[in-house]
Amino acid sequence: MTMVIGSDGVLAAEVVFDAWLLPALLLWPLVGAALVPLLARVGAGQPRSVTLGVLLLQALLGLAALLHFDPDAAGWQLSATYAWLPSLGANLSLGVDGLSLPFVVLTSWIIPLSVLGTWHEPLQRQASHGALLLLLTAGMIGVFVSRDLLLFYLSWELMLIPMYGLLGIWGSAGRSRAALVYALLTFGGSLLMLVAIAYVYVQAGSITLQLDDLRALSLTESEQLWLFAAFFLAFAIKSALVPFHTWLAPAQAAAPTIAAVLLGMKVGTYAMLRFAVPLFPLAFNHETVRAVVLAISVVAILHGAIAASAQTDMRRVLSYASISHVGLIVLGIMALTTTSVTGSAVMMINHGITTTALFLLVAMLESRGITTRLAVEQGLARRVPLLAVFLTIAVMSTIAVPGTNGFVGEWLVLLGTFERHPVTAIIAATSVVGAAVYGLYLLRMPLFGAGADRQSDGPADTAVRTMRDLDAREALVIGTFVVAMLWLGLAPQRLLRTIEPVASSLSSVVRGMPLPPTERLP
Repeated sequence: MTMVIGSDGVLAAEVVFDAWLLPALLLWPLVGAALVPLLARVGAGQPRSVTLGVLLLQALLGLAALLHFDPDAAGWQLSATYAWLPSLGANLSLGVDGLSLPFVVLTSWIIPLSVLGTWHEPLQRQASHGALLLLLTAGMIGVFVSRDLLLFYLSWELMLIPMYGLLGIWGSAGRSRAALVYALLTFGGSLLMLVAIAYVYVQAGSITLQLDDLRALSLTESEQLWLFAAFFLAFAIKSALVPFHTWLAPAQAAAPTIAAVLLGMKVGTYAMLRFAVPLFPLAFNHETVRAVVLAISVVAILHGAIAASAQTDMRRVLSYASISHVGLIVLGIMALTTTSVTGSAVMMINHGITTTALFLLVAMLESRGITTRLAVEQGLARRVPLLAVFLTIAVMSTIAVPGTNGFVGEWLVLLGTFERHPVTAIIAATSVVGAAVYGLYLLRMPLFGAGADRQSDGPADTAVRTMRDLDAREALVIGTFVVAMLWLGLAPQRLLRTIEPVASSLSSVVRGMPLPPTERLP
């Protein structure tokens, strides 16, 4: 996308724009992380307001990347490469394609919206909280824009420290144990991945860490199996895939709202699709590996749905529903058809939108003194109709009701999986029943129970009778997510058009098939 002057000149503005946009997206949160405590120390502005200002500018940069991206162009866009450690072959190599761009935009927007949605929550040590949140933002953006394995690994590790701090310092009861378990599991998986990266680097002649270069590296099947296992384990732990899921529900139950939201982001499954699959195709296509991971995925789908139906707290229901969704996402990745991979990527994006809205709504209930225990009938629908409508739409999205964004990804995953593994797809589809159970349970008790009609003067009953509906700020934040749910559910073509070419290329190359030049989802 260049601008031409006359017949022989090219305006350099577009080239300059390409060169600075992704570095700005990566570095601006790091600058903000230093700026927030500095301004707080000299008394120039409230740390919370400065943090929100930095994040809003980050959101505008993400929007600029979206507007500048050409979904019909193949390969990396907005690329920028800077010499970093030339003796090691490591560069600050950045780029986005149809798979990574939606995650960059999603991350850039849900964090400031989450800050705005929890604005009235009491917050101690605001400067430290803001700095850690911005460091976490930089780490997530780095994972999505990295084209160099060392930069990816550093970004991956950068997410760990701020999340540990947010969970361990600002969390509720049980936060210390939850933070420690999260950190130990995640760090253990990351160490294995680091060893695998070092091995790949040596096998590449110790001259490059570029993803595109390493994809052409010739490794034996045995080597790829071990390396894939190391990468997959790190990503499975981060994604809370069964049997590495036990940390998620305690962490999200104890975490502050923003940390709970970001713990649910599908960074691990994105990395699985971006790095583990193309780097180790022989391992990925190995029959035993495929059978084991497909089985794990089905177990995760069913276990998450059943366990969600048995929970008594709204946060824990959302956590186990997320585990079920991770199983579906990994199922689509392992099926490796264009349709299933596209569906998995769409599910990751839509899960980020829907889960963020749900955790924010739960936080808004908690801030009003309303219990999130589902064993208590509260009958909130009459008292807070706007919140009830938004909560209903968000729950309908998370259980994949047609017309919402959740349906699009799940349908594509099951349809694509059925092409190669029909029995597995049919078994996985039974999760729809479990989703309906926990979804209706999530709505019935808080919204339609008899609590609003009770005349008891207990604190919980008083809170229900005096509860106020969403204010303008809260309605704007949740309304933004609801619009996204309905828009991506009713008109997902732009998102599919962006993701599908990358999914087609990846599935064709890894499976050793020629690229289908005309294959495209409707």
